[in-house]
Amino acid sequence: MESPPDRLVLTDELRRAERHAIVSRLSSVFAHLIGTPLNVIAGRAALIKSNPESAAALENASRIEQQVERLAFRIRRLIDYWTMVDVDHALVDVEAIVSDALALQRPVAAARKLEIVVDTSGLPSRSLERMSTLVVLTNLLSLSTLVAPPGSRIELSVTAPDPDSVLFEFTVPGFEPPASRIDRLDPPEEDRDRSRAERLQVLSVCHAVAEQRGAHLDVRSADRAQIRFRCPTR
Repeated sequence: MESPPDRLVLTDELRRAERHAIVSRLSSVFAHLIGTPLNVIAGRAALIKSNPESAAALENASRIEQQVERLAFRIRRLIDYWTMVDVDHALVDVEAIVSDALALQRPVAAARKLEIVVDTSGLPSRSLERMSTLVVLTNLLSLSTLVAPPGSRIELSVTAPDPDSVLFEFTVPGFEPPASRIDRLDPPEEDRDRSRAERLQVLSVCHAVAEQRGAHLDVRSADRAQIRFRCPTR
């Protein structure tokens, strides 16, 4: 168990990693949203230049190309600047990572009259990337404590389904899977519920962090809603 000063340092490290994850995710979405229209505009300008109807059309097409190139350059610089920060890739035993996540989130759950129950029985010793795994686990636990009704139990099962991965499965009372895809960050067309928006934001950022590290996050809804986070071992 970590001491309070160590826990404060870990909390600060997590905040830094989360800032990086959020900025990276938004930069990726922004680049996709802007990049596609810019390519179309540049393509149309090139077509006009290839067969201009007048000198004015040729000049206008050239100006369009210049402005598109200028905007694309500035966007690339902005994205490079905001995504240049990297986080710690140290490998730690999975049980230590789970212990850190619980040390940070169990007090929050207790304050909200919730219980976090964890089952790691039979889990063999495996190593995972500490910081990225903690970013996902703590955010998923935080989200779980927000949506679960007081007096309920949040269940976390940690297993090793094969020699190359570790699977975290969250069962969260009151959790409703979002209607939108979590691998994107497009706002729903009709839904303006802030709590649903926050749920989608958290899941989308966690999905992006997982994807960057070769992991996978998905949401399932059968008898009980589950959030599944599968990590490759190192």
